[in-house]
Amino acid sequence: MNGRRWKIGELATATGVTVRTLRHFDQIGLLCPVERSAAGHRVYTDDDVRRLYRILALRELRLPLGEIAESLDGGDLQAMIRRQLEQVERRLDAQRALRRRLSGIAEALREAREPSIDQLIETMEAMMQARHFTPEQLARFEDRHRELGQEGLADRLRQLAALAAEALAHAERGTDPAEPAVQELARRWTEAVAGLAGGDRSAMSAIYRKIDTAGPETATKGLLSAPAWDYLRRAFAVGFATRP
Repeated sequence: MNGRRWKIGELATATGVTVRTLRHFDQIGLLCPVERSAAGHRVYTDDDVRRLYRILALRELRLPLGEIAESLDGGDLQAMIRRQLEQVERRLDAQRALRRRLSGIAEALREAREPSIDQLIETMEAMMQARHFTPEQLARFEDRHRELGQEGLADRLRQLAALAAEALAHAERGTDPAEPAVQELARRWTEAVAGLAGGDRSAMSAIYRKIDTAGPETATKGLLSAPAWDYLRRAFAVGFATRP
């Protein structure tokens, strides 16, 4: 038996990786030592250690463990790095936009004047966008807003506000979400949101995720209340369960 051998605890100490992480790597097939001690414990060889350092290097690049395993086992590492770089660039673009808005507010404060409401709103929107939407989804929203125009966008928002008020009224009356009128309301709401998102299902999903994460009133600037959103979600669930 040539070369050094490491027990799992020894390797963890030498590399700074926890024993729990090494066990996890083994369980998911990322680093599986073939050798075992007489007592059945894992024994790592020089080849295992070299693979571990490659794993750690790629993990520093924020590659998912599944892609790390694929690249080490003959996958296209160049394509994976390129995809990761594209994701980083998109995040940087969103952060640069936020930085510009924050710089404008900081400049206003240095000049001893209050930042404008528009600056504050733009900053909040930038923070929400960087957190909830991809650059592609934001670009789709902008394209859709240009298609609708200011008046068309205002009409869509008024329609959503009316539907939210209708949902709240049903919630307060205790209407069964399975009622045909409520199911029709849920359908019209979905169509209205689809209209805002240009029919992009991923963008619609991001809108709903933002509402759930930030809260309906914050996410929609008061257009949708928490009770109305809870009721709409119940209506969606009933509609999904009864769909043929």
